[in-house]
Amino acid sequence: MSSIVAGRFASIPDAEEIAQKLYARGFSVWDVSIMSVNPGGARPPGVLLATRAKGDRREEVADVLREGGACDIERASGTWEGGQWADFDPKRQPKLVDTQEGECWPAPAASRQSGQSGQSGQSGQSNGEARPAHAGPVAEEAVAVDSTGNEDPGSELEHYVDRQVSSHS
Repeated sequence: MSSIVAGRFASIPDAEEIAQKLYARGFSVWDVSIMSVNPGGARPPGVLLATRAKGDRREEVADVLREGGACDIERASGTWEGGQWADFDPKRQPKLVDTQEGECWPAPAASRQSGQSGQSGQSGQSNGEARPAHAGPVAEEAVAVDSTGNEDPGSELEHYVDRQVSSHS
């Protein structure tokens, strides 16, 4: 069994941004998995970023997820195979690390749309699109413009590095 730390994000790009931060801290693409969670299970819908981590690195992952705006941060034990949480069960209640009060930001798109009328008075948030400074991309030019959504989490960074190497050769 592997130790797993996971958090829910509103979108795949949000989760990919945090995955890049985990890669920068030494985690491999084989240690980080991004998956969609559909409505109807015990978990709220959204995008789950799961990371295999040992010892003190579990708290480090939880901190990165928290700083990146993840909701429902959880710790779990599970089977990790081929860079994926193999025995993930969306119908099983997560064991949350933090007990939160109120709504976590960023909420999944459906929650944001239903709650926007009450948010109009908040500074810095218009139409739920504003993000805190720490939630910006690591390197905007490293994100593929024409993404198919099928790339593995590290491929965009690999393509960016390859372009940089070839342009300097």
